[in-house]
Amino acid sequence: MAAFPILTGSALKSAIAGRAKAAASFTEREHQLAASCLMHVEQHSCPSHLNALYQATPTNYRAGLVSWSVAFGRVTFDKDTGAFAYAKGKKTDVDGMLAVAPANFEKQSKTTRTEKEFDVAAYLAKVVDTLTNKDADPRILQAVKGALNLAKMPAPAKKAEKAEKPAKPAAAKAPKVADQASASDLFAA
Repeated sequence: MAAFPILTGSALKSAIAGRAKAAASFTEREHQLAASCLMHVEQHSCPSHLNALYQATPTNYRAGLVSWSVAFGRVTFDKDTGAFAYAKGKKTDVDGMLAVAPANFEKQSKTTRTEKEFDVAAYLAKVVDTLTNKDADPRILQAVKGALNLAKMPAPAKKAEKAEKPAKPAAAKAPKVADQASASDLFAA
């Protein structure tokens, strides 16, 4: 069980304000330290300071530090050992590393990703392969193949909106049969 007092009123309000300042200064300080570590790697080909920073970073910020460092620095990260290693073939992107803090890098990269358009034909091709490999009912397989063929066809042109169609003149309508009985009388004779 936690051993701290529950805050209320003005004490809670000022604690939240202090926390916001601490979070902002943490992000700025982490950014400064991480950029300095990447510059150390650039100059000395040694990620020891970056590994020390990784160990000192809170667990919930480590993923951002890893992706930020790998994206902008001459390092790779081994998930098994939990350590950075020097990457000779990479270049340090100084402008990129100064533009965004490690704490904000994951959030920013997730929001900038674009979702690929769903490819129905490719999906159905995989379904056909799976059904073929699993010896599925031939009727189902044939139906999915038909859907695949349909998905490969170009989409039909869109029809014009109803509002754009000209209205038919009232005189062009066919006359209604006035009385059903009179029509049957014609055939009775």
